[in-house]
Amino acid sequence: MRSPVLPLFPILLASSTLSACGGGDSHPAAGWIGKTFLLDRPTASRWVEPKKGGSSSMGDYVPQFLIGVAAGSGDSLTVILTTGLDGVQDKCSPTTELTVSGASYPDVQITAPSLPMHLTETDPDYAKVVPTTAHDVTLKNVLPGRNETTASGELIATIDFAEAYPLFHLLDNPTPDSVCQAFASEAGVPCQTCAFNGQPYCLTFRAVQLAATESPNRIQTLLSSDIAASCP
Repeated sequence: MRSPVLPLFPILLASSTLSACGGGDSHPAAGWIGKTFLLDRPTASRWVEPKKGGSSSMGDYVPQFLIGVAAGSGDSLTVILTTGLDGVQDKCSPTTELTVSGASYPDVQITAPSLPMHLTETDPDYAKVVPTTAHDVTLKNVLPGRNETTASGELIATIDFAEAYPLFHLLDNPTPDSVCQAFASEAGVPCQTCAFNGQPYCLTFRAVQLAATESPNRIQTLLSSDIAASCP
């Protein structure tokens, strides 16, 4: 029988907040510690790579991101990264814990080699949720600065169409090959070889002018073993 998982990250957040009140404000990124931030789904105009419209075709499927921040050792930060929908954590995706540097606050780069997520078709006539893993995910300078929200953040992620191809329902019987062919012929952006498995079905997407905002919601730490069997 699986034992219940202790939601450690809310405890981390609470202890970090207490630490900040008792002298932890010396951390260069004290303004983020103990908080959760929401990065909304980038609009079509924010997607800039690949060019010729190839990037915006993925934009409607990308989820929101929730970023929880706690104090680490020295100038480091413990970040819990996960995805959400309507501002609420997606409990069908495990969370990812990362250590990042807070020394350059308010600049920060959050990088995850892999991030489980669900890509969702928003068209009500074609409800489709596809579990996938985004690779080489980078969130650069998306967190708020000292006194105001920045809008200079970037999101970079590599998508494997061997997993994501079912979303492209406008193609007849989509396959990884036919989706990559469509990107090559219509957007001039052929798929590349995936660094993690050697298969020719990957594309890297980049969105700019992004800004996360503080969220009242907290992130529950979830392992793969904690995901309900009913999840897609």
